[in-house]
Amino acid sequence: MLNDTKTEVLHFSSRFIKNPSPISAIQVGDTEVGVAPEARNLGALIDRHMSLIQSHVNKLCRSASLGISKIGRIRKYIDRPTAERLVHVFVTSHLDANNSLLYGLPNSAIAKLQRVQNGAARVVLGVSGRDVHLNALRKNELHWLPVKDRIVYKILLLTYKSLNGLSPAYIRNLLAAYTPGRSLRSALQALLVVPKTVSTKNYGDRAFSVAAPKL
Repeated sequence: MLNDTKTEVLHFSSRFIKNPSPISAIQVGDTEVGVAPEARNLGALIDRHMSLIQSHVNKLCRSASLGISKIGRIRKYIDRPTAERLVHVFVTSHLDANNSLLYGLPNSAIAKLQRVQNGAARVVLGVSGRDVHLNALRKNELHWLPVKDRIVYKILLLTYKSLNGLSPAYIRNLLAAYTPGRSLRSALQALLVVPKTVSTKNYGDRAFSVAAPKL
C-alpha cells in the first residue's frame, strides 16, 4: 500500500546523457506525483544522478558543522573527554551515517567531509590555525581514521559480516568466493569474485558487489 500524499518519484539517469527523457509524473491513487530532483531513502538524500554531492554530502556538512559550532560555544566549560563524546554524538554520527554510499565519490566531495572532521578535531583538542599538524594530532591523540578510510572501513565491516553469516541474505548473495579453475596460490587467499559485467566507473564500480571484492 502506498500513501499517495507521502510518495516521492525519482527518475535516475546518467549525468552524461545530454537529452534524457524524464518521466513527467506518476499516478499514485488519486494523486499525480511529479518527479523530484532528490528523495530521501533510509536517511540518505539521493539525487537523480546518484552523485550524492549536492544533496547528501552538503546536507551532512551542514548538519555536522552546526554541531561543531554549538560544541565550540561551550568548549571552555567542559573537559576534553566530554567534548569528544559530544563530537561523536553530534558530528561523527552524521559523518558515519550511510557513509558506505560515499565510496567512489570524487576527492573534492570527500575533502568537504574531511574539513568538517578537521574542524571537530580542532574543537576537541582546543587548537586553531592551519600551522598545527592536525593530521598527526588526529591520528596520535584522538585515534580517528580520516573520512576516506572510515568509508572503506565500513564497507570492509559489512563484507566481514556477510562472509561470517552476520548480515541479511540479500547482502550475502552479492558476494561470491573466488575459486580458480586450477591449482593456484590465490586459492588460499580467500578472495572474492569481482563482477566483470560492470563498465561504468561512476556508477557500477561503486556498487557493494564490486567495491567489496576489490577492497
